[in-house]
Amino acid sequence: MKILGYKNISRLIMSTTVLLILFNTVLISLFYYENQLNEFEENLVQHKYEKIKAQKEKIKDDIQKIVEMIEYKYDKNQDLIKKNRKNIITWISRIEFHPEKSNYIFVYELLDKPIKDKFATMIINPNRPDLIGKMISSTYKDNKGFAFREKFLSDIKKFGNSTIKYSYTKTNNSLGEKISHFYYYKPLNWIIAKGLYVEDIQQEIEEDKKFMEVRVKKQIKQNIFFFLFFSLIALIIAFIIGKRLQLIIANKDKKVKSVTSQMRRLNRDLDHRVKEAIEKNKKQERILMQRSKFTAMGEMISLIAHQWRQPISELGAIIMNMKFHYDLGKLDKPLIDAKTREMENLLEYMSNTIDDFRTFFKPDKEKEDFFFQDSFKRVIDISSAMLEEHKILLVRNIDPTLHITNYQNEFEQVALNIISNAKDALVSDKIQHPQIDIQVLKKEEKITIEICDNAKGINPEIRSKIFEPYFTTKEESDGTGIGLYMSKMIIEENMGGKISVDSSEKGTCFTIVF
Repeated sequence: MKILGYKNISRLIMSTTVLLILFNTVLISLFYYENQLNEFEENLVQHKYEKIKAQKEKIKDDIQKIVEMIEYKYDKNQDLIKKNRKNIITWISRIEFHPEKSNYIFVYELLDKPIKDKFATMIINPNRPDLIGKMISSTYKDNKGFAFREKFLSDIKKFGNSTIKYSYTKTNNSLGEKISHFYYYKPLNWIIAKGLYVEDIQQEIEEDKKFMEVRVKKQIKQNIFFFLFFSLIALIIAFIIGKRLQLIIANKDKKVKSVTSQMRRLNRDLDHRVKEAIEKNKKQERILMQRSKFTAMGEMISLIAHQWRQPISELGAIIMNMKFHYDLGKLDKPLIDAKTREMENLLEYMSNTIDDFRTFFKPDKEKEDFFFQDSFKRVIDISSAMLEEHKILLVRNIDPTLHITNYQNEFEQVALNIISNAKDALVSDKIQHPQIDIQVLKKEEKITIEICDNAKGINPEIRSKIFEPYFTTKEESDGTGIGLYMSKMIIEENMGGKISVDSSEKGTCFTIVF
């Protein structure tokens, strides 16, 4: 029997297809696994850099807060500050110090007349109480030969502060790499400093790494499972197609009557198959809609982070203010009540933010009457922090009388998607004065909504493709390519409207007409 014979053609096609599917599945899985590991390593390096940078900023901020408290307590009166020097030393010395941690405050008092290399007296150092009251050498070098004191003195002369890395003795008498910030406080002729050991940061990074590893491995397993699952479906389809080919070849010699009979049966089944195809397309659209909502939810989480950033910062300031008054012995009931009310207001604002986002994603089951002014207010409230972060001006011209009976939440999702895309374009094109214009007017008995930006516009070569599914100009990790496709489906299929786009070098304008 010839392998390439006529009767074996279906088996050959089926076997080849199965082998190709299996090969592609293994190849894609290996490539995906390797790519995820590389991405994880890159993210870990970036995470370490950002962690150290954040800790540097924190110690700078802590020193600045101490200075602000001194200025606040003595009304910025330098004579009064100098007069209360001992009280200030006592107050700073009382700041809680954990021997197992490295982020303690230490203070040098510069000598009016330096003696050789003796430049200052150590007046506060919870890690090295043996140095308090002693003169400090500027030429002292760490175990690597780095004269770090000469370095920070040089920086202070030029800039008034210095951040450096050097080796120093820890609380357990071992050596470790330390990052410290030194700030010159002129009224007292002090250098106020705070540092932290890199080893402490590394421990936090290792804990973060373990958490990230678990999450990445879980994601890899899930995605590989889906690869295998869809490959199995493809194998089943290949098997079915192979069997079908066998059936066609086996019946090649049947008479015209048999073929005619099969065609009649096919015609009877045609209507059923068309209905199945239509239902399949509808299911696919629902899957795309759900995926679009999941993508939008990811963006919502980012927006929540923007909305919460300011109240969280204010809560931290209130707590520090209360601690400051407690240290001064001035924390009385009226102050506690006032600060409690402030914190309750901030927490209520944060709770209302969550309620707004939760309401935004409730599915519309029935059409309802809503005003466009109210809908855009909800969308702008949600995206305001994102726009403010990038200093994007939002201009509104909305007729307050215009309303429609339709799906409100779905319309707001479309509006938010277009505004988000406009923001991305303005940021990507680095527009100096970014602006988004929203206009809702009645023209020729039709309601017209225009959302325009002043970015550099859409490339004419791809303008006709922006409403196609899975088409995106963003990086793979930043875009799915279904946002505008689903927006078009929502407006034209679900809401009975029309959406179009006009773009030039002066900007892009999306128009929705009901």
